[in-house]
Amino acid sequence: MSSGVAAPATRSGPAPSAAAASGERVIRPEFTGSAGEYFRIWIVNLFFTLITLGIYSAWAKVRKKRYFYGSTRLDGDTFDYFASPKTILKGRIVAFVAFVIYAFAAELYPVSGYALWAVFLLVLPWLVMRSLTFNARNSAYRGLRFDFAATPREAVRIYVGMPLVVGLTLGLAYPWFMARQKAFVLSHHALGTTRFGCDVSVREFFGIYILGAIILLALTVPAMGLMGLAVGSQALPADYSWIGIMAPAVLIYAAYAIVYAFIQARTTNQLWNGAHGPSIRFASTLRAAKLARLYIGNVVAIAATAGLLIPWAVIRTLRYRLENLTMFVADDVPHEANPSLERVGATGQELGDIFNLDLGI
Repeated sequence: MSSGVAAPATRSGPAPSAAAASGERVIRPEFTGSAGEYFRIWIVNLFFTLITLGIYSAWAKVRKKRYFYGSTRLDGDTFDYFASPKTILKGRIVAFVAFVIYAFAAELYPVSGYALWAVFLLVLPWLVMRSLTFNARNSAYRGLRFDFAATPREAVRIYVGMPLVVGLTLGLAYPWFMARQKAFVLSHHALGTTRFGCDVSVREFFGIYILGAIILLALTVPAMGLMGLAVGSQALPADYSWIGIMAPAVLIYAAYAIVYAFIQARTTNQLWNGAHGPSIRFASTLRAAKLARLYIGNVVAIAATAGLLIPWAVIRTLRYRLENLTMFVADDVPHEANPSLERVGATGQELGDIFNLDLGI
């Protein structure tokens, strides 16, 4: 089976330009969904998940993914998601049982928590591989399924070895870990039989995180000073003293949102600008200021409506991200389907979800 999608391959060199080169075809993804449509899916998912004590959450997850996949159009075609809710539910039950065992063991025998965390670290590479493989093999474009192909040794090096280095350096190596982890995830994905490639600059990641730390200090130190003055002074009447604490706290939260948006925009741009394949490259042009306004506006809107505008916030953020992603194709290289893909259980993915692991890019 073949498709007109360009097949990826290994490439090295500087990050691609956001402008099309001679002979390249520009393809921009388009999101055709709406906040109103997603709200109906979201509210039904929430209702049935609550009345079934979480059992329906597996079906809710599939409905949500199928909506987003089916509403994302690339070069005239949308994506497909094939995961079975029953498979996800089985994996979710196993993950829930594992979490309950951990919680009770840690409560009854606190020392056992260290042993359980040691076991968790040992199985973490397996969880990562199973989670990413499950999601990839249940996703498709133009009839071709995606795949995630990594060896256990590679996963151990990324998810065990590198975090140990981060701990030993008291967090100073964190940008290095994030650069390698994100490139690892993207470069081991494939559409059909051929993998994508990804070249990222660790030096650029360090620069992004250092600048982010400087911005955070510049924004939070004055706000913390105002909070200290408000606590120590009697300038405001007793009934309004909370304003002197809440106002600086809001400023501090806004500062964190701005820095988070800055790091997200810059690192996402670096990642996609380094993604490639034969006759194909990508460019991302997210702007930190725009993303910060989106995040802060989302939080205000969600808080003001008691959560009812969550679908609106999700849709507007996703649409902005897709609007700033571009694919450049020089030649349409046939991409072959992979006949050897096997089914993968959802246990790894659900364990990753329940323990709040961020395995994406």
